[in-house]
Amino acid sequence: MNHQSPLGQRCKEPSWCLGTSVALHLIQKYPSAKVTLIDRTPFPSQVGASWDWKKVVRADYANLLYMELALEAMELWRSDPLYKPFYRESGLVWVDNKGFPQDIIDSYKKLNSTAKSRLIKAEEAKGLWDGIHADADYEGAGDMLLNESSGWAEASAALTKTIEHAVEAGVQYVGGDVEAVVFDDQGASTGVRTTKGDVLSASHIILATGATTAKLIADSVPKRPEMQVAGRVVAAAICTAMTILSDEEAESSFTS
Repeated sequence: MNHQSPLGQRCKEPSWCLGTSVALHLIQKYPSAKVTLIDRTPFPSQVGASWDWKKVVRADYANLLYMELALEAMELWRSDPLYKPFYRESGLVWVDNKGFPQDIIDSYKKLNSTAKSRLIKAEEAKGLWDGIHADADYEGAGDMLLNESSGWAEASAALTKTIEHAVEAGVQYVGGDVEAVVFDDQGASTGVRTTKGDVLSASHIILATGATTAKLIADSVPKRPEMQVAGRVVAAAICTAMTILSDEEAESSFTS
């Protein structure tokens, strides 16, 4: 175990966007630390929620803490050489009938943000982006939020590049499906164990395991109720769909 830095040895898993970002920032702040990034498959792992063609990049949160953090992150997407090549500031529309758009406007005002956001009606939304949503059914929708300061990122490409950057900076990437956190006789966590039986020891362990966190903890220490996730973390998901367009459909839908 390396004790040359204040961190000692850190074990971080898995290598999705949160895990990768934490590993990168740790090695940048503590260059002599030993930071290990673990994911279920060899690099690049394509099974994480962050592995996607594109992801929305926005700071539209009613919660001021989340908004402030996201605004800081968005500046990096716009200016940092690592992230900038993957970001497109296309704008974003929120459709809602419960007052969420106005809550966002109010939050931006409280933070004195310069985000280009305003409320619009359905007819204006239909005319945006060369009318790509001209046939959308907005029945029942109230005022919508148009935020021209939002955009999207090439998610899988950005994630891959960030992991490569972290490894170049000194992070060790390990492919392994973690099945449990390992604890010593005093109840302190000392590492993780993979499905193949390999144990990776560390002085600090950071779990970025998303919806699998509750099961991972329950499987690791089933007899310690104080360690269970219970209601502290709630798993959530959304449905997405993809379709293949013909050349004619793509031409008529995405060109002006």
